[in-house]
Amino acid sequence: MELLKNVQFRGISFDIIQEVMKNGNLYLIMRMINHNDKKKKLSLEMNYISKSHGLMKCYIFTLDFGCSSGSFLQPNSFVDLEIKLNSDNIRYTEDGDRIEFEVNEGKVASLLLLKQDNQWFIAENNEKFNGLDLSHLNKELKERIEHFEGIEEKFGLMLQNFSVRVLNENTIKLFCEVLALNGDVSEEGFNVEVAIYDNENNIHCLKSISKYEGDFQGFEVFGFGEITLDIPVVEIGKIRFYPTR
Repeated sequence: MELLKNVQFRGISFDIIQEVMKNGNLYLIMRMINHNDKKKKLSLEMNYISKSHGLMKCYIFTLDFGCSSGSFLQPNSFVDLEIKLNSDNIRYTEDGDRIEFEVNEGKVASLLLLKQDNQWFIAENNEKFNGLDLSHLNKELKERIEHFEGIEEKFGLMLQNFSVRVLNENTIKLFCEVLALNGDVSEEGFNVEVAIYDNENNIHCLKSISKYEGDFQGFEVFGFGEITLDIPVVEIGKIRFYPTR
């Protein structure tokens, strides 16, 4: 399991930093940090499941952040939320307690948190990723791949069988097959480049693999390694593969 405080969800991180008693009720203090250069609109929902006292509703308070309806968290800033546990019986949290936690109706995060060794861990993410299962997200991104057959023919190549694998909210792996149409390549060799764009047509990443006559046998699967972006993968607008020299 990963520590809650070590994981970012679309550039937002969370950490339960304190618990206090006020007016006979237990409050958890959760720090929410926006690591992005843009403000983010967020809404939160929680249920607390005490090992000793069972399920209880959480009420989230702060002076300047309306969590239920959603409010903006400013760029590169944080806010401390007071989470009131709706029970007069609970006086402290204990290992084995759990929290059901959703951000933006599960579109940013849908988690089950577990307290263990006096820290909060992510026990489950409900097999969701930003509100989508990974297989669906991989398929969506594959549909955003573009390549240029006319350019490929000029290089005597065919690029085919493209695939995408999402590793986390900012990281993907890309693959494609490269086939020499006449069985070999020129002495000059070639590069296969991949460019990743956002929805506004801005380029966020450019990767390249080079091959020369002696080290390409006419067919190969190109893997571009782990590609970590400065935007969430759900904001990828298109992925373009093309050969160059």
